Amino acid sequence: MCKGAVIERQPGAAHGSFVWFHCLFCNHWWKFRLDDPYVTPKPSPNGELSGEVFIVRKGGTKHTLDSVAVNAIPEDALKKHLETKTLESEKLQLQIDRLTGELAVSQADDDRLWKIYQGDPANAQNSDTWLVAYNKSKQITKELTALQSEQRHLTSREFFFEGLPAAIATAETDEDGKFRLTLPREGRFGVVARASRELLMDTETYFWFVWVSLDGEHSKRLVLNNDNMMGAGSPESAV
Repeated sequence: MCKGAVIERQPGAAHGSFVWFHCLFCNHWWKFRLDDPYVTPKPSPNGELSGEVFIVRKGGTKHTLDSVAVNAIPEDALKKHLETKTLESEKLQLQIDRLTGELAVSQADDDRLWKIYQGDPANAQNSDTWLVAYNKSKQITKELTALQSEQRHLTSREFFFEGLPAAIATAETDEDGKFRLTLPREGRFGVVARASRELLMDTETYFWFVWVSLDGEHSKRLVLNNDNMMGAGSPESAV
């Protein structure tokens, strides 16, 4: 609390186990207990993750991305989230594979019965049997089309952003695309961000799921760009 630079120890030992000090600069007094052990201050458990978000377009033009929310999510929570999303997609793929097999069998049966019907179109039984097979193939095709439409959503990048776990720290990029996050110096976190950029005839959207750890250091720098965005195949990517 003392703002001074000139401090004197008061003479005499009449104060028992205490020694008094006086600051000549701000006139602050305090006492020091002689038998108190010296305690080394503990280092802060937190550090700083600073970084930048930008995209490099064809031709080498760099575009910084401002007003981008950058979230740091604990590793365990993000892993559970991603595993749940992946499991949903895998279950749907099993359904699609099953229906695809059923459709192949049904269509083969449909073709066989159609040929029989064409050979004797006056036979009502042949017509009815073929119609049953035809309608079955039609129904399976309808169900398969619906599942394939759902699959496009489940494998999209937006799907992985739905229902994200709570972030331990959040920051927003400034006009230069830069951000700062306060993170625990121990542990691994997923840095998650989504950014959009308006073009003349379209809108581009970019996604990042990147693992990061301060590794006990006080600070570290992270750049989010083309190299580690979702789908780029970066070893840092969590997806």
